[in-house]
Amino acid sequence: MGSTVTRHRGATLGAALVGGSADVLDFLVPLWVGTELGATPAQIGALVGVELALSFAARPVAGRLADTRERTRVAAAGALLYALSCLGYALAPGLGAAFAASVAGGVGGALLWVSVRAVTAERLAEDDGAFADLYSAVAFASWFFWVPSLVLLPALGYRGVLAALGVTCLVAAVTLLRTVRRPPTAPASDATAWSDVRRLSPLLGVVGLTSVAEAGVGLLLLLHLQRAFELEVHEIALVFLPGGIAMTVLPRVLHRVTARHGRRAVYATASAASAVFATSLALAPGPVVVAALWVLTAAAWAALTPIHEAAVAELSGTRTGRGMSLLGNAALAGGAVGSVVAGALYGATSWQAVCAVLAGVIAAGAVAGPLALRRLGVADRPERVPAA
Repeated sequence: MGSTVTRHRGATLGAALVGGSADVLDFLVPLWVGTELGATPAQIGALVGVELALSFAARPVAGRLADTRERTRVAAAGALLYALSCLGYALAPGLGAAFAASVAGGVGGALLWVSVRAVTAERLAEDDGAFADLYSAVAFASWFFWVPSLVLLPALGYRGVLAALGVTCLVAAVTLLRTVRRPPTAPASDATAWSDVRRLSPLLGVVGLTSVAEAGVGLLLLLHLQRAFELEVHEIALVFLPGGIAMTVLPRVLHRVTARHGRRAVYATASAASAVFATSLALAPGPVVVAALWVLTAAAWAALTPIHEAAVAELSGTRTGRGMSLLGNAALAGGAVGSVVAGALYGATSWQAVCAVLAGVIAAGAVAGPLALRRLGVADRPERVPAA
């Protein structure tokens, strides 16, 4: 048991270091390529799109590797590629090198997250709240990294901060390489990927729907804080900070609530709270109220994401890597749709109309999520599953 705990902690630390770096990178790179490399909005969109497309395409391969190779080594390779992406951006003389860095980041992210989630699934045999711990650690790193990044940005510039993030990802790769090894377990079934897609489709569909709303709300809030309230970067970060803290401290607490009241009840309640947030945004008079409301949706995500991951782990058996790759791609696809839809609606309709659309999507998830869990036969309360 001790080695499993150590292995899980090492994988969680590595994921937190890369996850925190990735959140800052995702924010800084579009600003940097626009101001210092003279990229047009179309080129910036293409740069982000390339990383997302590569991450999507690489996930099936990452799932196969996570099921047939030592998972922490696969995750370390992902962290190394992400480090190369950060350092590539820091040293890029032009857009061509920046696009190469985005390719490395997309592939590296797929290898890292699929493998780390598969390692976390191993821990479910002793701790059914393992995914809550992973979510909490990554959320903590995400907002914690923001503080030094924003403080150092005026002194180091974009390239200096990007290089520092690259070094952080290198530390993550070393951490993962030093993590306790476990012999890989070959999948016991020769079921095709498409058969697993069909089997998991009710849950994957709900995850995609939830991700549409999450990405849409996040982009919508960012645009509104910048344009309607005219906030600076550090002021926007302060609005998001209470939600980030909530996502750090609440996952384990909400897991205990889930264990007591059941996944379906928590799923419906969390989704309803998130829908209330999206609706209330339309009437929020200022940033302070928005920050308070943001805690609601942050708490909802802290409850829903570990439920998704644990359910896939329970349903995947020895093909945990494949299950996590499918889960990740469903979230990626939904996030891409949500960002496009929210951006288009924000430019073409009223702020209130966009809030209403996203609230409707979230409310649909409050109904569809519990139904999907029931249809797939997922236990209503978390259970410890045999290690894959």
